[in-house]
Amino acid sequence: MTTENKQIFTRRIANANRTQLVVISYEILLVYLDDAKRAYEEDNRQEFERSIGLARECIGQLRASLNFEYEPSKSLFSIYCFADRELAKDIFARKTDNLAALISIFTKLHDAFDAISAEDTSEPLMENTQDVYAGFTYGRNDLNESLANYDAARGYMI
Repeated sequence: MTTENKQIFTRRIANANRTQLVVISYEILLVYLDDAKRAYEEDNRQEFERSIGLARECIGQLRASLNFEYEPSKSLFSIYCFADRELAKDIFARKTDNLAALISIFTKLHDAFDAISAEDTSEPLMENTQDVYAGFTYGRNDLNESLANYDAARGYMI
């Protein structure tokens, strides 16, 4: 994952509600799976194992955040456990046999949660976050961003 991707995800997480946070988690997971696929093609074993490990951590976070009061959680839990096992097999076998299927599964889940998040009008989970404004100034090749409400304690309520 590039530094730019990390910054984009960080900004989106700071302004996300519960449903949007799940969508972002799926997007991060898909980036790590793509990174693993690319590293395997480039024969970079260390980066392949690192990306698969990070993808497994994302799956672990998704699994830990399930609320079993809702029926779909049981099915999602099974999917997450299956995906985690298949990624573990890929690491130890040093193959990508399961990546295409897992990317397909998580893309479909992402699309489903993305459709649901369009209807979710709840407030963002984080309060007291820093505002980012884009477009006030332009650089030679890109758009510059300005930060407002800078505070050392942003994100934390005192």
